Amino acid sequence: MKKILSVISAYILASFSFPGGQTYAVETDKNDRLNYNQYNSVTGDVNADGEFSISDVVLMQKWLVAVPDTELADWKAGDLCEDDRLDVFDFCLMKRVLIQTMTHNPLDLLIGMNYEDAVRNAYISKSEYNYQISGNLKSTIENKMGRPLDYSIDRFYLVNNEKLGLNSDTRYLYNATTMDVYVVNEETKINCATWYWKGSKADLYGIDDNEEKQNEFLDAMEFYGITEIYYSIGANKLVKSKDMVETFVKNAYARNMKVYLLTGENTWLYEDSYQTAIYNIFDKVEEYNSLVDYNARLAGVSYDVEVWTNSEFNWKNNNEARYQQVKFIETAQKYAKFKNLSVSYCLPFWIVQYEYTDDDGVTRNVYDSITQIANDTILMVYRDSADAVERLVTEVQNNAENSVFYYIEKNDCNLEIAVEANESSEGDYVTFYEEEKENPGYVNTAITTIKSDLEAYKYHTTFAIHHAVALYEYIKNGD
Repeated sequence: MKKILSVISAYILASFSFPGGQTYAVETDKNDRLNYNQYNSVTGDVNADGEFSISDVVLMQKWLVAVPDTELADWKAGDLCEDDRLDVFDFCLMKRVLIQTMTHNPLDLLIGMNYEDAVRNAYISKSEYNYQISGNLKSTIENKMGRPLDYSIDRFYLVNNEKLGLNSDTRYLYNATTMDVYVVNEETKINCATWYWKGSKADLYGIDDNEEKQNEFLDAMEFYGITEIYYSIGANKLVKSKDMVETFVKNAYARNMKVYLLTGENTWLYEDSYQTAIYNIFDKVEEYNSLVDYNARLAGVSYDVEVWTNSEFNWKNNNEARYQQVKFIETAQKYAKFKNLSVSYCLPFWIVQYEYTDDDGVTRNVYDSITQIANDTILMVYRDSADAVERLVTEVQNNAENSVFYYIEKNDCNLEIAVEANESSEGDYVTFYEEEKENPGYVNTAITTIKSDLEAYKYHTTFAIHHAVALYEYIKNGD
């Protein structure tokens, strides 16, 4: 690293002559210019890629010596003298600042470090960044990587500024694949998922086979702020139905939506099911991804394994079944890591109330152990008001020792707050169905309220709406 720095330093500190050099002057209001720089520019970032680096110094040099077709994307960022002119004096300051940045950049500790070590050192969050990678942020990251975003391998994690001694006003993302860091240069949409159950209604509407209907369906998902889709199709059908899956994922990708394989059976609990329930699933996702382009690949797997509904297991009253639940998630998480894929787990909100006995005979909270293992848990917090949903995750439930968010923050795990928007046999109190039927978009209003109220948990919280076909029907019937 020292050798690289010395070479770069020697290069940018070399003397240059500027035959035919130019200056750029413009009349601006001083306050306007300062406000612009404060909210829209990174000092020295004349190529406007979100960070100041040697590429900006090289570009500035080319512009000063009038190399043909050289343009500055953000000339104000290069006005380090703050005199509304660009000249050799600004260039000299840029070189000096870059040297200081290179020799005192805390991010150098993180760049090139693998995910496990970065988490162990607390340099990054254990859980994936919970905001959509889109717009200017996406294009900036892609430009730096030199390739398009690939959801099957590119996973981003929020950098722990405090641990690295960084200015808290700027957020950074770490990519576990490139082991590089990217500046968060704009606020994007907090993630919101939905379940796409491919049943008789999906067939009725022709969502899978009619691309026009499929785009209509995905437009409806955009209306509801959906950024992730849990796509139900048997793992063995992924390759057999490759063309159908590929078309759907590509259309979703064009809208910056990730697609995950949705899977699960309430009989999946014990080790004799792992070959089908875990290994085969991730193997098939890996196989499918190897056959398609980056924009048709699945991001991972979402498990909806509601084993507590299986009376044979007697989950609530059976310590062994609760123990096996934790072991199942532990095995799935390890295999997902081995296959370099994301995985999430759908659970009931009341799971926080239950305990089990571990291998050492120690009594532990089920949700505490799961959030230590997993990066992402989806809790079905099905209620018909924003206030009721919030109470179930922020307050201590009956028969529980701690709140949901206590474990989420303690174990650095993402929480997807799932709400119901479809009709439910359990009654109106668990769903926004009546409200949504009358006024499509009502659930969006409720989620907006929850987001605002849970602002303090914004980097550990995402949302999910059950389910996609019902949302599509609300839009379709409302036209």
